[in-house]
Amino acid sequence: MAIMALSIGITGLSQSGKSTLFKSLTCLSESDVSGRKQPLARAAVPDERLQRLSDIFKPKKTTPATVDFLDMPGGGSSGLGSQAVAEIRTSTLLLEVVRCFNHPYLEGVDPLADVDSFETELLLADLKVVEGKLERAKKLDPKERALLESLAKPLNDGDISAVPQFDEEEKKILSGLGLLCIKPRIVVANISENDIEDGGPYYKALKELCDKQGTPCLAISAEIEAQLADLSADERVEFMADLGINESGLDRLISICYKKLGLQTFFTAGEDECRAWTTKVGAKAPEAAGEIHSDLQRGFIRAEVIDYPTFIECGSLNVAKEKGLLRVEGKDYVVKDGDILNIRFNV
Repeated sequence: MAIMALSIGITGLSQSGKSTLFKSLTCLSESDVSGRKQPLARAAVPDERLQRLSDIFKPKKTTPATVDFLDMPGGGSSGLGSQAVAEIRTSTLLLEVVRCFNHPYLEGVDPLADVDSFETELLLADLKVVEGKLERAKKLDPKERALLESLAKPLNDGDISAVPQFDEEEKKILSGLGLLCIKPRIVVANISENDIEDGGPYYKALKELCDKQGTPCLAISAEIEAQLADLSADERVEFMADLGINESGLDRLISICYKKLGLQTFFTAGEDECRAWTTKVGAKAPEAAGEIHSDLQRGFIRAEVIDYPTFIECGSLNVAKEKGLLRVEGKDYVVKDGDILNIRFNV
């Protein structure tokens, strides 16, 4: 079965810069995202390997993998409404933006208090769901009841770090509730342009907290990303070099999101199209084939496989075949990041 579309919900308290980050990361103007309850932008996953394959095969079409960014409602003094919570629950992963910069028209910076405030809103929303489920459902499956009861105390205590780590089977049991406390979460410190070198003191304090929670935390300047979004590709490279930046915020975000969600990239390549696909780490060949089309998974026979570094050394599939480096793998083959696959199937 193909994985669900990767949707990253960008959220956080109001004035954190989450919407600015959304617009700059996706290179979209206000008009591009209007008319939706949840402004959505589909961004290409940056991957130099795909461009290199395209240079070699010279296909009619080159298609990158994509990721969906959703500009979710933010929390504030009045809290998150039920509709806002319902929208946030639709995300695959939560990207919590936290203000780590001073602004003359905003109150003082306190990222730790902001994180605590926002997380409290999420936990209270989940507590309402869990308690309601336990009170109303007298005939709950024993496994589901046990899982819900294990959540009740940390939710009551407002301690997100004490929320149990569930395995895949347990997550499946709870999946219908859309609980926010068990969704993968990444914290983004929205820093000042002046702190781009080391993140600044606010980021360091926030990262220390996140490290204790086991939550990934990275520093991004939405201000700089907004400037990058307005530049051409060549101008971006020059601007980033001037700032001493090796990767854009988007590149770093995609990388950390993939790692958090346990995802990887494989390729299909030929004269018609070179394309990057997303699948789970540990997926077997038929599962990866299913990302391309369900027919390929259903009628899977075998896959011709070559890893990316080996292919680049060979320079072409013909040379790889002559050297015996194009392998034939069956249904039990575990796909690796960067594999180039040619699926053989029959339906």
